[in-house]
Amino acid sequence: MSKAACIRIVILAFIISLFPTNSFCEIQTITVTVKQPFGGSQSADDARITATAKAKREALEMAGTYVESLTVVKNSQVDKDEILALSAGILKTEVVSEKKYASEDASGIDVVVKVVVDTSFMEAKVKKLLQDRTHLEQLQQARIKEKEYLDKIAKLELENLRLMAQNKSSKDLEQQFHEASQGLTAIDWVDKAYALWQGGKYTDPKKAMEYLNEAIRLKPDYAPAYVGRGRAYANLGQQQRAIEDYRTVTTRLKPNDAEEYYSRGNAYNHLGQYQKAINDYNEAIRLKPDYDKAYNNRGVAYKTLGQYQKAIDDYNEVIRLKPNFFPAYGNRGSAYANLGQYQRAIEDYNETIRLTPDDGMAYGSRGIAYANLGQYQRAIEDYDISIRLNPGYAEAYSTRGTAYVILGQYQRAIENFNEAIRLDPGRDEPYISRGTTYGLLGQPQRAIKDFDEAIRLKPNNAMTYYVRGFAYGDLGQHQRAIEDYNEIIRLTPDDARAYSARGHAYANLGQYQRAIEDHDKAVRLKPDNANAYYDRGNTYYKLAQYQRAIEDYNHVIRLKPDDAEVYSIRGNAYSNLGQYQRAIQDYNDAIRLKTDYAEAYVGRGYAYGLLAEYQRAIEDYNHAIRLKPDDADAYHRRGIDYNHLDK
Repeated sequence: MSKAACIRIVILAFIISLFPTNSFCEIQTITVTVKQPFGGSQSADDARITATAKAKREALEMAGTYVESLTVVKNSQVDKDEILALSAGILKTEVVSEKKYASEDASGIDVVVKVVVDTSFMEAKVKKLLQDRTHLEQLQQARIKEKEYLDKIAKLELENLRLMAQNKSSKDLEQQFHEASQGLTAIDWVDKAYALWQGGKYTDPKKAMEYLNEAIRLKPDYAPAYVGRGRAYANLGQQQRAIEDYRTVTTRLKPNDAEEYYSRGNAYNHLGQYQKAINDYNEAIRLKPDYDKAYNNRGVAYKTLGQYQKAIDDYNEVIRLKPNFFPAYGNRGSAYANLGQYQRAIEDYNETIRLTPDDGMAYGSRGIAYANLGQYQRAIEDYDISIRLNPGYAEAYSTRGTAYVILGQYQRAIENFNEAIRLDPGRDEPYISRGTTYGLLGQPQRAIKDFDEAIRLKPNNAMTYYVRGFAYGDLGQHQRAIEDYNEIIRLTPDDARAYSARGHAYANLGQYQRAIEDHDKAVRLKPDNANAYYDRGNTYYKLAQYQRAIEDYNHVIRLKPDDAEVYSIRGNAYSNLGQYQRAIQDYNDAIRLKTDYAEAYVGRGYAYGLLAEYQRAIEDYNHAIRLKPDDADAYHRRGIDYNHLDK
């Protein structure tokens, strides 16, 4: 074999076929042939792998001319290495033929590869890939590693030629050829997995995993294969296995790779291990201080932990680094909403909508913020847009239904809850909301049916037992209400409302001592709970312990000084103690706060009558009757005082 015959001969043939489709696109086929000799320490299989890698790379480099000409590429200031990565990411190379040859001078293999360039689709594909910078960087790193192996093989070939000229071979050289070939094959398996990557995930994660397992088998120290497999596990919801692969990269193969700390942080986030996620995002940011996605996802973790200001600080950094990154505005808006800063939340949702006008969820979130500000009509308008943009968005129907409830439009509310249930029958919230609305319509039986279904779907939601207990109370089934309140206390032993509600139910059953015990517990758990004092005061009132009742009503008035009802009932307690002047003062306050409060006029009239001020008593009864013409007690008491005047 002559030296000339052993030197690598590369024949590049361009076969470009133009198929007319329309005036805006064309399909071009690039074909590359590589003639690869082998012998000595380089096996036929190693030569085939090398020739295939060379042919594919050269075909993609040629196709890069068309990629480079795209408007989106020109506008993005993409460098030469990225052009090759873009070509690899959007185009498919195909081995047309492999054919061994032998002559007196040399043995070798011809490999023919083609790539089809369809310019009608390239612009859109490149645009998507440019938006996924992480994936583009992975493709670029694969091309760099591929070139390293090809350069190494070129040096090995020169050494092989030298030994062959001396009729020698080398086991060590043979091993190096084999290892380089395995590296190229591992990259090829990873490329096959990358071809399945679309929209931030694998279209077929199980198939991707098969390819990546092969890459790892061939090159156990090839970090991108572990990275890719970790993402495949994550796509399949196997977060713990994903973490193990990311850990292999961060602890053994590439300890300074910010991307893998970020990916592992995402896996911890999915597992609900938010502090571990934050630790990984911290490391990713330390390694890459301008890592906008790491700030964003750390913000999400902080928000989930209720650390809203820290979350906002992270979203601020994302927006500084990437002003048009719309998810950061939505996330920051959510954090502001959790802090009760609804106007600032609305400003962020406005920005989200400006950047992504078709984002139905942004309108839904802004609607919730408007609702929290009491602007229910504006909230409904946003929910309407959200539903128009995303008709399958069940939560938008639920929140719109809630707005209708607050506006007193109960039937429209129920229609919305019905639709939310139809779209997502596995959520308990719409059943709870619809049941509550039935309760407001005076249909406790239908309410209970909805609460039963909500409990079946989510047995540990204390709120559902609470509202069902109220519904049983409306039906006079106080023992069943108590059973529901017992369940709340089992689930949340420190829930003051549950003790207060159970105490109320015990009082309705005439079990006043048990009622007082529950109200005592409610007050201990939440000393500023006005309802607990009010209910305990009412229980003392029923037991004719008026002074103790008054003490509890005093607490209520301290906590709720504008509550007309508590002044009126304290006035009743003073009347029962014979302290009529103090009673009248309370009725005056009740009427001042609520001028149409018929019961307060009746109570004050009664106190005036007992003080023998019959004319003033009659005037109060007259006022009560004008407000409440069917108040029999007012007529009866007025009649008594008319008799006193006649005498």
